[in-house]
Amino acid sequence: MRILPDNSAFSYMGRIDFSQPEKPLFIYAGSMVEIRFKSKKAGFYITNEKLGNYCSVGAVLDGVQYKFPIETDDDEIYIEISDSIENNWHSDQNNGWHSLTVFKRQGAANYIRFGGIEIDDDGLVEPCQKDYNINIEVFGDSVSAGEITEAIYNEAITDNPGHTNGIHDNSWFSYPLILSRMLNARVNNNSQGGIALLDKTGFFNGPEWENLIGVETTYDKLSYVKYSKEGLTPWDFSRFTPDIIIMAIGQNDPNPFPEKTESPEHIKMWKDKYKEIILDLRKRYGKPVKVLMILTVLMHDERWDRYLDEIQQEMQDDNIRHFMFTRCGKATPGHPRATEQAEMASELAAVIRQWCF
Repeated sequence: MRILPDNSAFSYMGRIDFSQPEKPLFIYAGSMVEIRFKSKKAGFYITNEKLGNYCSVGAVLDGVQYKFPIETDDDEIYIEISDSIENNWHSDQNNGWHSLTVFKRQGAANYIRFGGIEIDDDGLVEPCQKDYNINIEVFGDSVSAGEITEAIYNEAITDNPGHTNGIHDNSWFSYPLILSRMLNARVNNNSQGGIALLDKTGFFNGPEWENLIGVETTYDKLSYVKYSKEGLTPWDFSRFTPDIIIMAIGQNDPNPFPEKTESPEHIKMWKDKYKEIILDLRKRYGKPVKVLMILTVLMHDERWDRYLDEIQQEMQDDNIRHFMFTRCGKATPGHPRATEQAEMASELAAVIRQWCF
């Protein structure tokens, strides 16, 4: 029996395109759907829209995580999550009920259309009962999106070519999703590898510098990948109102012309745009949402931390803060792995508990 995505038992998280209710489009890394079911077997349907060289989808069944590489493009496929779960210990402990989460592991490597799940004809479904403690929105780059988090035992070293082909990307181990599980938070993670604040800077949508797209273009978008079939589409801000926004931007911003970022005029323009985005987000949400400005433990020029200090001082708002991790900019020359992501999530959880709870 196929349970279609518009069934009320499904619970979604992330900026997801529901213009086709029976095939919602997962766009950002970490977008997910959850459901509880009672059945001896289960699987799910997806259609991949390939944008990069390597694509995979993630699933979590009863707390066990699975990874499924995707070879197809534009064809619906069925993925069996378990041939038989009748004797699963979870069934014995929960009267035969199971929990399933399907999530998007990567950023702009692909978009994924979710086609629902398959269970036994006499199976049952019900919502995952969750009363979230807090809503969090994240704007970040590859670190926030969870790139290369699975290169375990490669902590604190530079990424090598074997790390950068997407195989090791996993948004489940990004600090925003770890934070979600720590705080029981609903998180919209609007992060993309290579992105900077300003257009024509960073790495995203390159390599030609004239084509580079920054957060100033993507922060109000649902589909944010210009070269996707959907192109750029607007986000309906009424669908999600955060209690706190995490702004994790500044790592990629010196590229492609680092000498320009030495200019006081350029830095003023950067800070003005940063503040403009914060104010616009608050206007759209209709309230002074808290904003936590950060840079990560990935090594970077410390002057960008100073710029965040200056923004905090210039905005003179107690609900806008710059937070620095214990090892901010000093922990690793490569992307933070899952262990280092968990370190950041732990420090953020402590700050948010103190500030928001």
